[in-house]
Amino acid sequence: MPDHTPRPPLLIGEAHGRETVPLRNLPPGIIAVTLPRITKDGDDTIHVRVPRDHRRRVNPRQVDLVAAHPVSPYEPPATLTTRQLIKVLQTKSTKRWPTIQADLGDNAWQSVVDLIRCGAVVLRCDVVNATGYSPRSWTLTQSWAELAEDKLAEIQGRQHPEDLHRELLHIMSDIPQLAHEHALLANTPLGRILKIPEGTATRAEDWRVYEVAIRAAGIWWPAQGKPRKITAKELAGRSLRNTKSAWTPVRQQAFSNLIGIPFDQAVDKADTELRIRGPLQWRVGTVIADAGACHPWLALPARGVRTLGMISCDAQGIFLIENEDTFEQVCKISEIAGTWLCIWGKGYATDGLAEFLRSLDGLPLAAWGDLDAHGIGNLADRIGRPITPVAMTVDLYRGGTKYHQEPTKLEENRKLAARLAHKGVPVLRDLAEEIARTDGHGCEQETLYDEVLPTLLGLLEAVRRTVGA
Repeated sequence: MPDHTPRPPLLIGEAHGRETVPLRNLPPGIIAVTLPRITKDGDDTIHVRVPRDHRRRVNPRQVDLVAAHPVSPYEPPATLTTRQLIKVLQTKSTKRWPTIQADLGDNAWQSVVDLIRCGAVVLRCDVVNATGYSPRSWTLTQSWAELAEDKLAEIQGRQHPEDLHRELLHIMSDIPQLAHEHALLANTPLGRILKIPEGTATRAEDWRVYEVAIRAAGIWWPAQGKPRKITAKELAGRSLRNTKSAWTPVRQQAFSNLIGIPFDQAVDKADTELRIRGPLQWRVGTVIADAGACHPWLALPARGVRTLGMISCDAQGIFLIENEDTFEQVCKISEIAGTWLCIWGKGYATDGLAEFLRSLDGLPLAAWGDLDAHGIGNLADRIGRPITPVAMTVDLYRGGTKYHQEPTKLEENRKLAARLAHKGVPVLRDLAEEIARTDGHGCEQETLYDEVLPTLLGLLEAVRRTVGA
């Protein structure tokens, strides 16, 4: 049966990849964590390392104070005045403690505590006498930083809202695909504050996000049919007159909702590392995203995973697919895409994907990867929860087409397969042993479509019955 259990807010949070530091007199709902050290491996996979001394002890000179629990992407403390909220959102990179005190006044410490608890800021502190702390500076959390520009525009308003209202109507007037949005905006009463039309396809809650989506669509639609696909930077430059204007996950999703196409398919050079198709709804920042209604899939940059809010998922299970082309083929099978949450995440490599999967740990998890040493190794090392492999058998490997590899690479893969034959995922040890026996040769999943795709639904049903039992 599908899992209808309400899910908590899905925010990875600023504590991901860090270690808690026990300090005295921390306010309730706040923890101290080590400072992150970001590294990349040879596959450009990002890792967050915990700093330790030569004895492997955590003994930091500085810590970050962060929320101890999942929080909404944007929910300012009720105690904050509008002026103070503007000061918070205007943080560019960091803001030092004396400036924070000047901005927030006599009640600065309590206001900062409220901001940490709601997931707005990370407060950096010096550690004093091993267990004490002294405030040093703050930064906005990733979710607040990505929403800051749009929220500031909403709070501060526009000097001439009637001119902006008229301008957006003009942008949409000659574009048939935006006729419905034009009618919605034309029928929205114009007051001192600009209102987002009820029923807008953007599903945006902030005027600036809605405006960005409309302006971008006004450039994008007329560009269709041309031989060259418009790039993400070009679209920002032509619609917003600024190529450096950020395509935040919120803006991407509002634009994609409006045109009905995933961002990474609509523009060239999009920074997308996660594609999802299936019965799941969530908030990307302050915009609703529907992984079941987005065709052919919902696309997010890796950083977008950190800005997710409340989610609702009716999937029977989660299905990870290693390769991009295979993901596209699976999405075309409606019986699978309508009941399973299908995910492509660049070979399972991102930390964000691992955290996303942990948040849905009540659902069976299946995966289809390449029949090679790295396909097996990814399942063993990078997810952090049990996975049932499908279509990764010795028989399929023996009958599959082996791809070309240089001799040195073959030897590396043979050694890796030999190790996995003893220490890897138990159900894949026979496959690992066969790969080692055949000198490390691998078989990519794209060459097995004829054998696997017709039976894939049955394989997933077997996983659901077995794991869900």
